[in-house]
Amino acid sequence: MSTMRASSLVLLVDDDPQSLKLLSDALAGQPFALAVALDGEMALRQIRREEPDLVLLDAVMPGMDGFEVCRRLQADPATRDIPIIFMTSLADTASRVRGLELGAVDYVTKPFVRAELAARVRAQIAVRAGARALAEKNAELERTAAELARARDTLEAEVVRRTDELMATNQRLTHMNRVAAMSELAASIAHELNQPLAAILSNAQAARRLLQKAPPDVAEALAALGDIVDDDRRAATIIQRMRAMLKKGPPRTDEQDLNALAREVARLVGNDALLRGVTLRMDLAPGLPRVRGDGIQLQQVLLNLVVNALDAVADRPPERRLVVVRTRGDGKARVMLSVEDSGKGIAPADMERVFEAFYTTKAEGLGVGLAISRSIVEAHGGRLSAENNPGEGVTFRCQLPASEEGGA
Repeated sequence: MSTMRASSLVLLVDDDPQSLKLLSDALAGQPFALAVALDGEMALRQIRREEPDLVLLDAVMPGMDGFEVCRRLQADPATRDIPIIFMTSLADTASRVRGLELGAVDYVTKPFVRAELAARVRAQIAVRAGARALAEKNAELERTAAELARARDTLEAEVVRRTDELMATNQRLTHMNRVAAMSELAASIAHELNQPLAAILSNAQAARRLLQKAPPDVAEALAALGDIVDDDRRAATIIQRMRAMLKKGPPRTDEQDLNALAREVARLVGNDALLRGVTLRMDLAPGLPRVRGDGIQLQQVLLNLVVNALDAVADRPPERRLVVVRTRGDGKARVMLSVEDSGKGIAPADMERVFEAFYTTKAEGLGVGLAISRSIVEAHGGRLSAENNPGEGVTFRCQLPASEEGGA
């Protein structure tokens, strides 16, 4: 064994001590340490103790020759990457070919040229060092990739969790907005509901009096009872409309008739408009294409717009309090729903701000109605915008894609 190992180790294997001395002298002064072995068995033991960076191996040796040493090193996963340079005689072409076929990376011929030998050894050690550096870099990249994959999975899970939370919050906020909109109509709905309830009481009292007569007036009593049934159905319809709007649940996607939704909203706000002295005009286009979406959410958008319009005209003279609900098809697979009022309009600087969450011009408003309405419309693939009318008031326009399946 030679001097203390430097950055690299070269193992010289030859059964001729003189050849080993010549090799050692030729490689003296190079930036690597040298070790020696006199036969194949010794070479394998030396490699098991300390793995060299290169083996300079004589092909022809007694006992275990260089070819067998090469075969065993190549068969072992722990040593197959050690580069081997065979040493053969100049005329021994068969040995050179056999060595390369067994996995050797190069060969030198005896007698060797010192400069050529040193250059070949340095080149293979550089290749070995480069391969190790590349392997370490690949391992580092694999670790980095694994860390990135874990971080990505964590981020994706967090995004899914946050998205679910936002969706749940949005659903709660949307429901709260429906409740708030309905609460603004509470007085008019109570008034509308009071009418059939009062009629039921009146007809029930009349029927009792008719049946207490002698003889009982059965025909008139039955007529009164029939009126009670009709009034009860009317009250049930009002309650059903309220329950539908206040119902809490995940959105649904079905074919929707915007004209039917507009009429339903008109029934909800009709009594409120009457109490406020507002003319509510419905201008609904016949044969309007259907849209796909959640009927309750789309109804909520229209309810928000109509309630806002009723508020907008509240300070106008009675004869100028007008709200128009209009539907149109644009002939380009889109359907338009608009709500126009005769109020004082919106300041140009506030035209987009009205759609911001918690921005409101009302003294008691929450400022979420239009923000939620726009998010609902955009979730349905549409667009909600506003513009001042040429004369007075403002028009909110909701454009939605027509359903590919739904006809007029």
